[in-house]
Amino acid sequence: MLRRIPLDLLNEKENESATLKKKELYSEDGGSFLLNVTVPHANDYQWPSASNTTDTTATTKQHAYKCVGWELNARSKPGPRFLNLTPLLSPTHLAVQAMDLNLRLMKWRMIPSLNLDKLSSTKTLLLGAGTLGCAVARTLLGWGIKNITLVDNGKVSYSNPARQSLFTLADCENGGKDKANAAALALQQIAGPTIQSSGVNLTIPMPGHDFTSTPDEEATVQKDIETLVNLVKQSDVIFLLTDTRESRWLPALLA
Repeated sequence: MLRRIPLDLLNEKENESATLKKKELYSEDGGSFLLNVTVPHANDYQWPSASNTTDTTATTKQHAYKCVGWELNARSKPGPRFLNLTPLLSPTHLAVQAMDLNLRLMKWRMIPSLNLDKLSSTKTLLLGAGTLGCAVARTLLGWGIKNITLVDNGKVSYSNPARQSLFTLADCENGGKDKANAAALALQQIAGPTIQSSGVNLTIPMPGHDFTSTPDEEATVQKDIETLVNLVKQSDVIFLLTDTRESRWLPALLA
């Protein structure tokens, strides 16, 4: 607490009996004054307590300071109290909370037996990132699925965004982005970084569709088959969302 005391208001007796340290300072206009500095201690504060809130007739210390937002620290001195405001300010945190609240309401009102933890940890594989793949991926987000892998070998064209909800016109520029990667990124942008989505760009071998019998072509097909086999083994649920019957044949055999 700072208090300015003009010299002409103090007499020698007050000066001699003063217990606080006084220092004479000089202002710019040449006048002098005394600066009386009082540093409050922990005992000078009126700390909130059960007795203070229940007993309204209790007397407090004459120079007590009511504390708001301060509390005694480990050294018994008043200090600030820090609060984590992330739940109120972070858009990502707010989105996660809102999604979890929707799922809990669904469980409470409609499906009491719904296992939210199991849904959250379920690994899903979506073969096809077109119209069906985009629709299924968005639906899985609404049911709390957070681990989604999309497989496709196409690129986003200008005819896709009108029918496929995970793509925009920006995905069509410069020849188009890979559908699987663009869809995986869109899921994270919609539901936040807690969504573990990934895209895999590969061609599913189809019976009756010959490929050039060259070493490079054979190596590519063999690599795609091995990648598909590993994806199927690592997944709990597989969705066949491709637009041709032939492309569903091999995944159906593997599953």
